Amino acid sequence: MRAAARWLLAFALPCACGLGTTPAAQLKESVEDYVRSIRWGHIERAANYVPEALRAQFIRQKRLAQTQVTIHEYDVRAVEYVQGAPRARVIIAAVWSRPADPVTHQQLLAQEWRLAGRGWEMARQQEVQQLPAHLDVVHPGDAL
Repeated sequence: MRAAARWLLAFALPCACGLGTTPAAQLKESVEDYVRSIRWGHIERAANYVPEALRAQFIRQKRLAQTQVTIHEYDVRAVEYVQGAPRARVIIAAVWSRPADPVTHQQLLAQEWRLAGRGWEMARQQEVQQLPAHLDVVHPGDAL
C-alpha cells in the first residue's frame, strides 16, 4: 500500500505543476517547442501544435519541403497576445536556402495561434509582406 501511495505521489506531483500555469506561459512553451522542432526538422513533434484535422497534410508537406530546403534560422521575433485572449499572433523570422543554391532567403511569417481544448495550436501561417531592404521609403525632397 505504501509503495502504491509513493508511486501515486511521484506521478501526481510533476503532473500537477502544469495545472497552475497561465495561458500566456503555455503559449510561450508551445511556441518555443514548435519553433525548435521546425528549426531542427522534428516534423512529427511540431505537428503536435497543429489542429488534428490538418496534421497529416502538415507532416506530408513539411517532409517534402525538407528535401528541397535547408532552414538556417527560424526564430520568434514578436508575440502579440492579450492576457486571457484565446488567440495570439506570432511573428517568425526564417532564413533558408536550397541545397544546390548558396543564396539565402529571408522571410517574415505571421502565425495565428489559438487556444484549443488540448492547448495552444498554430492554426495558420502566412508570409508578411514587407519592403525589400534596397527599397527603403525615401522621398526625393529628403535629399534636397
